[in-house]
Amino acid sequence: MTIRTPDDQLSLHVAAFNQVSEGVLWADKQGRVAHANEASARLLGYTMPQLLRSSYLEIDPNYSLLGWKKFWKQLSSEGSTHLDTQFVNVEGNFFGVRGHITFDELAGERELCLIVFSSTEDGRREADLLEAVQRDGKIGSWEYHLGTGQVFVSPLLREWLGWSLERDFYPVGDLAEKLSLHLLPSQKKEAATLLSRLTRATRAAEVTLDLQLADGQTRSLLLRGQSVENEVEVRKIYGTAVREEDHLAGMIPAGDESTFQFSLDQSRDAIVWINLTDSHVAYANARARELTRYSRQEIIGLPAKLLSNDLTTALEQLRANHYLELSTETNRKDGTAYPTRAGIHFHAAPDGQEYAVIVSHDSSRETANTEDLQLHTATLNTLQEWVIWLNNDHEVAMLNTAARRKLSRRTTLELTGLPLIELMPELEIPALAQVRQEQLDGRVRPDTDYVYADTTGKERTLQVSFVQVAAGSRMYLGVICRDVTNEMAGRRRLQEAKRRVDELRKQLESENEALKEEIDTVTANGPIITVSKKYMQVLGQIGQVAGTDATVLVTGETGTGKELLAQSIHNFSNRGARRMVSVNCAALPENLIESELFGHERGAFTGAFAQKKGKFELADGGTIFLDEIGELPLEMQSKLLRALQEGEIQRIGSQDVIHVDVRVVAATNRNLEQMIGQGTFREDLFYRLNVFPIHNLPLRERQEDIPVLVKHFTKIYAQKMGRPVTQINQKDLEQLVAYDFPGNVRELINLVERAVITSKDSTLNLGASLRALRRTDRGDGKLSLSPNDRLVSFEEMQRQYIMEALRRTKGKVTGSGGAAELLKVNGRTLMSKMVKLGIERGTFT
Repeated sequence: MTIRTPDDQLSLHVAAFNQVSEGVLWADKQGRVAHANEASARLLGYTMPQLLRSSYLEIDPNYSLLGWKKFWKQLSSEGSTHLDTQFVNVEGNFFGVRGHITFDELAGERELCLIVFSSTEDGRREADLLEAVQRDGKIGSWEYHLGTGQVFVSPLLREWLGWSLERDFYPVGDLAEKLSLHLLPSQKKEAATLLSRLTRATRAAEVTLDLQLADGQTRSLLLRGQSVENEVEVRKIYGTAVREEDHLAGMIPAGDESTFQFSLDQSRDAIVWINLTDSHVAYANARARELTRYSRQEIIGLPAKLLSNDLTTALEQLRANHYLELSTETNRKDGTAYPTRAGIHFHAAPDGQEYAVIVSHDSSRETANTEDLQLHTATLNTLQEWVIWLNNDHEVAMLNTAARRKLSRRTTLELTGLPLIELMPELEIPALAQVRQEQLDGRVRPDTDYVYADTTGKERTLQVSFVQVAAGSRMYLGVICRDVTNEMAGRRRLQEAKRRVDELRKQLESENEALKEEIDTVTANGPIITVSKKYMQVLGQIGQVAGTDATVLVTGETGTGKELLAQSIHNFSNRGARRMVSVNCAALPENLIESELFGHERGAFTGAFAQKKGKFELADGGTIFLDEIGELPLEMQSKLLRALQEGEIQRIGSQDVIHVDVRVVAATNRNLEQMIGQGTFREDLFYRLNVFPIHNLPLRERQEDIPVLVKHFTKIYAQKMGRPVTQINQKDLEQLVAYDFPGNVRELINLVERAVITSKDSTLNLGASLRALRRTDRGDGKLSLSPNDRLVSFEEMQRQYIMEALRRTKGKVTGSGGAAELLKVNGRTLMSKMVKLGIERGTFT
């Protein structure tokens, strides 16, 4: 027979234990698992390699390393011991085990401890019963194992918090972060204090926390905890969680809970229920919370002795006497106290619980109330206002001297007990419950005006307000009447004065408007100077459209001052306080027009080093003037149309839509309708711009304005240049009036400026300027053009000639003195030409 070594014997020993159903572990003095049978790996949920790399201290959390060494020493003297505890499996779940622990004699010099264990059916049964109690009793549970740093949260508690039902265990750090999302800021410290107390020593503690749940509601949870120590420190903390409504449900008798709480909260006495089992507050009504200054969450579960030191003795006597009366001092939350007279009743609830029901009131007010009543009565009797208290039947319960003095004149009966409707028959008195509910809801009832005739027959007005007043346990309707007759008369006088002021203001505005129209014939906001009746019609159009937000299209020859008309439209509009942004469409490079109008983002194109707002954005709330609109490229015309129609723009390089509120005034010296036919201008944009067209007259059609304008600009440039020019030669003015001014007002301005520059004395030097004039002689049929003059098409020349003839004949086409006679053409031929060229006769009538 071969002699085996100790290691061989131990290997056979271990292999033999693989045949048994109990779990077997071999652990050394450091708690390391040296060997294990297959049953132990199966019961613990480990693979065999995992189990052999683990520590027995991880499997049995009841031991720390120091505790295990103490146990090892104790086992050395006793030889073996019984095992009845809980192990932790690989998933972190606890399960009950039973068995024994001893030293393995076959281990030789290694000194291995042999642990034989089996899972107990009782442990599973207890877990099932515990789960049923938690579910049916609506009690959540939790456990924090300090050794593993893991926290178990029961499914019911996770359901209340809106957490995942798939996860049972949380690392303590993750749990703290997750829980902080639900905690109100003021209660994070309370939760931290509770955990700190529980981790220091074996004790029980509790706290009520208001948690904000995933559905947006706030729910109060009562958390109780209990810590468990091993030999040297706290190793785990476990506890329960109960919702406030479930915690209080057992305290509420059969019936509607809201009715029960409403009834008790209406009491003017403080009502507190004390659970005689633990001498803690089980319920407190609104008056009790008001007097003690605790919130509902703070007072529930409060030890009774904190409310009054005398309550401890009284509660001990209550079971024998079933009723006690007690004069004591009740403590408030801030440590102050107030005297109390209380009746204490014994109550045995149907569920077997026993309670002390304390009904008390603040006795400190009894003496003060008598003095206050005298003071208040004396004060009320000095008031000029009527103060009347009505009972629930609207009968007079009490009234002050002012009310008694006035109302006693209306009857010989005793006023107290008399329905107020007999004294003030047309007064609508609201129900007491209605006024009380309005005050609870924070609503303010408007005052009522009540008109009555005094003893002289003169009408007087009372301003009546209603309030709910509590006196003891009874509710009264307070009626306060203030005589506002003089105030109403003053208000009527004020309204009459205001009406008169409004009439005068309207009259002044009317006179102002007439004066403004008269001033506008000479000047429209300064730059527009005119005495021409034709041009007054143009200014009249400005007056018509300025007050609206309509789009305006100003047409006319170059130099006629179209921008001045646009500025006047803006100044006289509701947007006059904001800026008018001008854009010369002809002066902008084609590749920069969109950026100028709508702006761009940084990096939108080469050279876009910063974000830039466009002209439309800058004009938001004001007016944008688009000069030379006919020069706008077709591609930009479509983008401009969208901005006008939608009131929206996009910066280049941005997807964001910017809403703008801009009034548009456009101007052109080109024939847009002809451009539409040529395909160079969008027809839809034309109709969008041509909402209110204004044609600016050329200077040759308002010749009477030429002397006025010459004098005006002479004064301006003489002051600007410091020249003493004060006189103008009348013959020079006559020559200027006879001149056609193809450059219109702009040409006139340049002519005057040049004349001021060359003037050497007080007379304006127009001679040199007159010799330089470009003249078109319309009298002899000869046309004088300089080499630099721009030629127009024959069709356009025909159109201009026909329009000029119509202007001179004031729209008359045929007959004596008509345009056909002036042009020496057949009347039908001229009308056919007008239709073809798009000339409307009505424009010139």
